[in-house]
Amino acid sequence: MCPGRRNPRSAVVMKVALLSWELSLAIFLISSRAQMCAGQLENAYFLPEFALSPQGSILEDTIGEELVTYRYDDQASRMTRSDEDGDGGWDAWGGWSECSRTCGGGASYSLRRCLNGESCDGRNIRYQTCSNTDCPAESGDFRAQQCSAHNDLKYQGHTYEWVPVTDDPHAPCALRCQAQGTALVVELAPKVLDGTRCTASSLDMCLSGVCQEVGCDRQLWSDAKEDGCGVCGGDGSTCRLVSGQASLHITADEPLKTAVEVPLGSRGVGITAKGAGLVIIESHSLSGHRELHSFSSPGWYTIENTAVDFQRDADKQTIMAHGPLMVDFIVKVKSTAPSDTLVQFMFYQPIRYQWRETGFFPCSVTCGGGYQLNSAECTDIRHNRTVPEQRCRSHPENRKPKAKLRECNMDACPESDGFKEVMPYDHFQPLPRWEHSPWTVCSVSCGGGTQERGVACVEEDVHGQATQVEEWKCMYSPRLPVQQHCNIFDCPQWTALDWSQCTVTCGRGLRYRVVLCIDHRGQHAGGCSAGLKPPVKEDCLVPVACYKPQEQLPVEAKLPWVKEAQDLEEPRSAWEEPMFIPGPWQPCSTTCGPGLQQRAVKCRILLAFSQAEVDLPHEECQDERPVSERACHLRLCSGVLGPRRPLLPLYEWQYVGFTSCSSSCATGMQEAIVRCVDRGQGEPADDSFCDASTRPPEMTRACNPGPCPPGWEPKPWTPCTSTCGAGIRSRVVPCNRLVSLTPAVTVTVADEECVEPKPPVLQSCSQRDCPPSWHVEEWQECSHTCGGGTRSRKVHCKQLLRDGGVRKLADTSCAGTKAAVQESCARTDCPAQLAGGEWSPCSVSCGIGVQTREPICRRRTAAEQHVTLGPAACSGLHAPPLVRTCRVSACVEQQGEQRPKLSQKRDPSILGLHRIYIQTQQEKRVHFTVGGRAYLLPRTSVVIRCPVLHFQKALIRWEKDGRALPSSLRVAVTKSGSLKIHSLEAGDIGVYRCVAGPVAETFVLKLIGNRNRLLEMGMEADRPGGHLEEKWNQTNMMWQVGNRKNKFYLDDGQSQERAFLQVLSRYLSSLTAPGRPVQDKILQGAHSLEPKQFEELVRSLGRLVGKGDVTEGPRAELGEDGTTTKASDKNSTEGAGEGSTGRREKPVIIRQKQQLQVTFEKTVNISVGGSVFLTNATQTVFLSCVARGVPKAAVFWIKDGGPVQPSERVSWDSAGVLHISKPGVGDEGEYSCMVTNELGSDTATSRLLFAEPPTIRVTSRDMSDLEGAALRAIVGGQLSARHGANVTLECPVTGVPQPSVTWSKDGGDLPPNAVPLRRGSLFLHNVSMENVGSYFCWASSPLGRSVASSLLLVSGAAQGRAERPHRSQKRVLMASHVGTEVTARHGDILRIGCPILPNHTQAIRWTFQNRTLLVTHGPQHRRLAGGRLLEVNTLLARSSGTYACHVPAGHQRASAWARVRLEELTWSPGEWTACSATCGSAGTRSWKAHCVGPGGEEASPSACHHLPRPEKRPQPCNVQDCPPSWGATLWSGCSNSCGGGTRRRQVSCQQLSSSGTVTTLADSACSGTPRPLHVEGCHGHSCPGWFAGPWGQCSGRCLGPASAIQSRPVICKHHNGSTLPESHCDHRNRLASTRNCTSEQCNVQWRVGPWRACSAACGSGIQSRRVECIHRRTDRTLVHQRCGWRRRPITWRHCVITSCGGECVDSTHYCAAVKELSLCVINLYQQRCCRSCQGKETPPKQ
Repeated sequence: MCPGRRNPRSAVVMKVALLSWELSLAIFLISSRAQMCAGQLENAYFLPEFALSPQGSILEDTIGEELVTYRYDDQASRMTRSDEDGDGGWDAWGGWSECSRTCGGGASYSLRRCLNGESCDGRNIRYQTCSNTDCPAESGDFRAQQCSAHNDLKYQGHTYEWVPVTDDPHAPCALRCQAQGTALVVELAPKVLDGTRCTASSLDMCLSGVCQEVGCDRQLWSDAKEDGCGVCGGDGSTCRLVSGQASLHITADEPLKTAVEVPLGSRGVGITAKGAGLVIIESHSLSGHRELHSFSSPGWYTIENTAVDFQRDADKQTIMAHGPLMVDFIVKVKSTAPSDTLVQFMFYQPIRYQWRETGFFPCSVTCGGGYQLNSAECTDIRHNRTVPEQRCRSHPENRKPKAKLRECNMDACPESDGFKEVMPYDHFQPLPRWEHSPWTVCSVSCGGGTQERGVACVEEDVHGQATQVEEWKCMYSPRLPVQQHCNIFDCPQWTALDWSQCTVTCGRGLRYRVVLCIDHRGQHAGGCSAGLKPPVKEDCLVPVACYKPQEQLPVEAKLPWVKEAQDLEEPRSAWEEPMFIPGPWQPCSTTCGPGLQQRAVKCRILLAFSQAEVDLPHEECQDERPVSERACHLRLCSGVLGPRRPLLPLYEWQYVGFTSCSSSCATGMQEAIVRCVDRGQGEPADDSFCDASTRPPEMTRACNPGPCPPGWEPKPWTPCTSTCGAGIRSRVVPCNRLVSLTPAVTVTVADEECVEPKPPVLQSCSQRDCPPSWHVEEWQECSHTCGGGTRSRKVHCKQLLRDGGVRKLADTSCAGTKAAVQESCARTDCPAQLAGGEWSPCSVSCGIGVQTREPICRRRTAAEQHVTLGPAACSGLHAPPLVRTCRVSACVEQQGEQRPKLSQKRDPSILGLHRIYIQTQQEKRVHFTVGGRAYLLPRTSVVIRCPVLHFQKALIRWEKDGRALPSSLRVAVTKSGSLKIHSLEAGDIGVYRCVAGPVAETFVLKLIGNRNRLLEMGMEADRPGGHLEEKWNQTNMMWQVGNRKNKFYLDDGQSQERAFLQVLSRYLSSLTAPGRPVQDKILQGAHSLEPKQFEELVRSLGRLVGKGDVTEGPRAELGEDGTTTKASDKNSTEGAGEGSTGRREKPVIIRQKQQLQVTFEKTVNISVGGSVFLTNATQTVFLSCVARGVPKAAVFWIKDGGPVQPSERVSWDSAGVLHISKPGVGDEGEYSCMVTNELGSDTATSRLLFAEPPTIRVTSRDMSDLEGAALRAIVGGQLSARHGANVTLECPVTGVPQPSVTWSKDGGDLPPNAVPLRRGSLFLHNVSMENVGSYFCWASSPLGRSVASSLLLVSGAAQGRAERPHRSQKRVLMASHVGTEVTARHGDILRIGCPILPNHTQAIRWTFQNRTLLVTHGPQHRRLAGGRLLEVNTLLARSSGTYACHVPAGHQRASAWARVRLEELTWSPGEWTACSATCGSAGTRSWKAHCVGPGGEEASPSACHHLPRPEKRPQPCNVQDCPPSWGATLWSGCSNSCGGGTRRRQVSCQQLSSSGTVTTLADSACSGTPRPLHVEGCHGHSCPGWFAGPWGQCSGRCLGPASAIQSRPVICKHHNGSTLPESHCDHRNRLASTRNCTSEQCNVQWRVGPWRACSAACGSGIQSRRVECIHRRTDRTLVHQRCGWRRRPITWRHCVITSCGGECVDSTHYCAAVKELSLCVINLYQQRCCRSCQGKETPPKQ
């Protein structure tokens, strides 16, 4: 009986069938009969058979891979016979069919036919996989698409939404689907489409209804498996196995501890925890997002797109994740009580830096045969980016893939003869290689520079001639660096030793020190800048009065330190600046008594490009020339008597310092230096002059006791891994710190503490080619598993090259015998197998018949022979097909064909469902129907269906918030018109609209955010359900806060959110009556409500929370009527009492207007709504929150979005006053007071901030730019700018509250061209000499004041004439014996000459006011020309007085002098400036100060800049009412972003009064002046628009007879021609991109042939016919896909001729069930159960 004809007994019979396992065959018979009925009844059609197997080739008894032979009569399909099948009777294999799928892994088949029409061993069909690329996420599941194809077909009178039933172990390749929302499961087709996955967790696919094995390489019957790293066929070298265990002791102080960190990309994660602790996973994403995940019950969880299986036993928790992990997992253990937990873990951690091959580079030629290479790059798989190759080389298991070389563009060039021999490239000439030029000279000699070289890719021809080629040819190997760092050591620096003792024991004297030029090795060398050398002597004062005449005061005593300092300075080398280089001292001119020593002094410079020193004229060196002569005295001459003095030794031993430390760290040693010194002269002498017996003992001291900085200590290299070819050697390079030298103590520290680059741990070695040798590959698989077979392998003669390459050579190049390439295998007997014998002749003379054969039991022996065995040896084995169809010749028969009737066109409609969905539990995916609204949890995937009638689903489009919804990786529209959103985010909130032609339906989507609040995205306040959502948020907040008072409260935000959702879930479950339809519930974690039910839900929860009935959190139980099972009588009474007062009002916080202020009080009292700055003096803060409302409102405090946690310092009383004692920085933040009762809530906010004093971030860096037009600097240093430049001084300040910034110049007002800018900067426009001076930045706040200054100097030309400040003018005068007087201005530079003869060589001493000028180099005084000139800077020193030069007695006059007098300048007030305004109250004027001399003559302002400028006191002026005038605001933006539009502004008649107020007047008051426009046109750029390209060919898919689809590109373009995203153009005006067209290729139809004769002469058989796709006009046969737009007619059917024989017996023992199920009306069952169907009671035939 067909499914459409229902039998009343069927229900009873089906129950009996399900209770008895013996009736399993009956169920199979039912499905078989369903197929037969499909051909008889049009309304019983389920799923067309689109399997790849050819029509008519699969019989009812065909099982497994053994397919019957299929024979064609169509001679046009014959192909060339292949050699391999030449003697097997088979024709050549045909071409491969189209793939069954376009992505995700499908299958295609190829056919062949038997030529002799008789016995052909083997199969006539073969398969291969295809389209192995992954499908996009929006395409959906392939099995689900097959189920959804039946959604529009009725089943038992109803239509259902079908979803697949996956992972069925009994029928993995049957299409079993479940009606969504019901328990109905139906097998809609016996076989799924070819290429469908057998299970969701494997790659195995179904072919012709049989599950076939597929390896990870996507190939059929492949045994390729993934390794632990997830690499198909890999060897596990891309990851490491990490395993171990952690024993955690959890205490009350540390309730949460980390067990193990599992990085991103790990696979095979297994974690087992034994103990009382709760396992928690903290996920860390690459973007920095962190989240805690806990497990409430066993099952599957999704953590950041990673599936995690959690299982829990009595004392064990297990977490399993196949991976790869999408984020970092930090596994932690949490416990509320002290406990011990043992965590065992194992996972495969990926190696972060791995080699990845690049694509092939372009071909070397365009024709005639060339080559192309690829390369490999080091990739950081964590961030998916390319990194330096050293990262990959640090892992020994990482082996860089060798570059691959392949031929390309082998077609002959047009101008050639078409023949060109292409030789293997690496046999006849080497690969292209990198060549480089020598490094250039380093850019600097020290301090770190760079040097460069040229790198080119060269190629040698067969003659050895190298030419430069494109660089991509060498990219198979790393490109040589073209730049490197050089001379990275520090430049030599001056190092000053300790000062000596003062040269006198009373009064003023000198002290000396040694100044050395020390290089980076710590050695004394040259190269230091002479201008930066610290002084070697300075004045010293001993606070003891001297009782000596004035002329006997000590002058420049010479101690041994002077000699030592001079000796240690030699030798000196030149630098890149001209400098004097003194030579060595010559021996003393006398051997006894006073003498002279001389040396050569030259002006030299170091040439950087040649590193050579050259001599220059002396005037090129600007510094002071060292002396070339000095006095010397070795010993007293014999016979010369000096003045009578005590008999004391002339020479003595003295300690003169210590040697340099033997070590810079780890406690070195210093030895005292002992020298023999002349007591009279203080000069060092030879040790022979001192008495050796009085030599002081050696003295040492410890130095530099601190540990040495960490440094790399490379260990010895290991032996090379190879004696030839490319080998590698390694070494260990630890980071060590030397703690002590004696004894030697070294500590190994972490590598991160060593700042220097780590020396390489790997190095190539064995740089020579290996001799040719045989390379033997692994054996291939045996051709047979038993019964004798062969296996083969490859043996090549190869040579390993020194660069790591391999050269393949001829076999004659290798010595020795070549290994065997083939051998026998599987030399064992095969087990017995059941095969088929010879086929019988065809059962019919025309049409399609059947052939039979007998089974044969045989075995294949090890000698490769077949031995026939007895039937008992094959008992229990599966027999091969014993029946197959056969064709002889076509039988002539005509049969008509009915055409389906065209359905009548109707208007489209959308079947929306107006319901409200609430999600209370995290689910992976939830399905909805358009028309309602949903409140969902984040990270949930959503499918919104849009069921339509009379409309093509492919044309459905979606909008969001009134705009077209663009597709993305997360949001997509399926082919059936459903909207899929993956992992909901806040940006997905909105109103979605499904548009199907003229009709549309909406769906509102919202998220339940943190603390269960409904997230909003700018929707209108008057939206539907808005007041209910506000009530939701208020109820949830009251529940969260009230629940904290419960003894079961857990200090865990997620736990509280789950608890609230659990309460809500139980209440929602109570709303679902027992008789409610099943589809009202979407999933376990989502509930569906009517709008009235949702309103009732919010009101009920609001009443419960307001009464306090749900304060017990997870323990509160809700009854079926929505109320709590136990209610507090006290709360009920209070609620009634409050309601009886009559007046009820919503709570309102009483706010007091307060200004933000800084307080220094110990106790601070503020009301909520105000803010305050606290200081260190604050000890207590009271923050009050006063509210009114009936009933009385509950008060809750929130800090920075989270509840305020009570502690010993923080608390609040019943009146709502928050008390904070001893506030600190951690108490800073935003405090919100929330008051609520059952009528509503109110919130007010205050901020508590800690005040900080003002601070200016100054700089000590001087900046000079004498050429640029603008100079920008931070206050603090000295600035030099050219005349006319713009200078910006920045004053960065910090402090709380924000300090105010003011500027002044030289203590007075700013010049007119100085403008203070926002954020505290000062802008000086077009600076001149008047701007020279010091500028002060003042930062002020209630906590104090800070100041910083900068000195601005101006130089350059103005209007083509040189203009310099007076202080830079140089004046030269000569001192005289009678005195010279001169008057100078402040800032002049004076050069005073000393009148001495040119040949004078003695030292010259200068004095000022009878005091010796001791400083030889400095900004105040400088000696020039060997002391003959004294330069005085009057700007930087006290200059008024007498300067004198003195020479030793015995020459000319002893001294000459000059008196300098500075001209006295003052500031004088000048004229008033013009008033800054003509009316109003802001007009001011001030007088301008002038710099004048004693006689009143005016001088340059820069001459008085050192004097304090008098304060300018602005005076008000023109204080009067202004006449009425028009005032206008700023223009608004253009009304249109593109094209033409308008912009507006407000224009009014205003008057500014003398008090500064602005009064708006009537427009008539300004009638005397024209009114400005308030509206004007504006023009933006041209609006983007749609542009369509030309229509393409009419070659799309066929829609009907001679009708196809024609398409054209439609793009959104800017007015300038650039392409824009389609969202920038109006989709309502989009041009059509497709249209119907007439195509001759689609003028096709199905042509059916006559039915052939039945395959059985009697009983049940099959008959077939030919069905072809032909062209209507040409009658030519085409491929079947051309007619795919119409259903293909059936090609075979069952046929029954007559009963075979007169014997009526039962051939199966299931006939009792057949008769009971009334299946005797089916011919097949009637024949097999003939006896039972006729009512005879005879036993079945065995």
